[in-house]
Amino acid sequence: MSGAVREFMEYFNFLCELFKRDLKKKYYKSALGVLWTLLNPLLMMTVMTIVFSTLFRRSIDHYPAYYMCAYVVMVFNSVTTTQSLNCIVNNSGLVRKLRVPNYMFCLATVALNMLTMLLSLIPLLLVALATGVQLTPYVMLLPVPLVLTAGFTAGLSLTLSVVGVFFRDMAYLYSIVTTIWTYVTPMFYPISMIPVQYRFLWELNPMYHYVSLMRSLVLYGQMPSEKTLLIATAYAVLLLLTGVMVFRKNQDRLYLHL
Repeated sequence: MSGAVREFMEYFNFLCELFKRDLKKKYYKSALGVLWTLLNPLLMMTVMTIVFSTLFRRSIDHYPAYYMCAYVVMVFNSVTTTQSLNCIVNNSGLVRKLRVPNYMFCLATVALNMLTMLLSLIPLLLVALATGVQLTPYVMLLPVPLVLTAGFTAGLSLTLSVVGVFFRDMAYLYSIVTTIWTYVTPMFYPISMIPVQYRFLWELNPMYHYVSLMRSLVLYGQMPSEKTLLIATAYAVLLLLTGVMVFRKNQDRLYLHL
């Protein structure tokens, strides 16, 4: 573990350079630039509110904020893991030329999307205030679900970055997975519409717990349940450790498939 930490610190400056490169590439020749990061969730919220708020208006108060709490973490997870599938393949030229830890390319992808997730908190809080949500001091605990979501997503991204090298067609299949994942997470519908006997299936979904943490702190202004916090933490730690082990076990084989 100490060796891994030393290695990470040794190449931390390289990670920062990758982050800067990807940030410039993301907003290259973009007229709106970073402003688009703020407008995109607002536009999506508007569309979803128009489509679903009437359907669920009796069961969901402050529907725009309800949707936005889920949108912030769901989009971060979906976009990051999708991009991570090809992050090593897309940087194969650098991988061959530079003897650096290949996981740095994956971590740069995670870090860039974490910045987007943090910026998305601005429209989330503005929407919450605009729709009459009474923000409480518990909103100061928002870093907790964000860090846990980032840990879970980083672990999954590390695993997928290895899979993407060995199975190039996985990118097409994973787009279907993310679509299904969105619909089995109560993002735009209430969990109450799921029959009680089947709700345990939804509770097996890690993103359900991260979304619940967000809504507890922002929408309901209360401390999340210990059960939800424990499960969310367990998923984050488990996936992060799994991702690290999968990557370390296969990192030497990656060069043979690039």
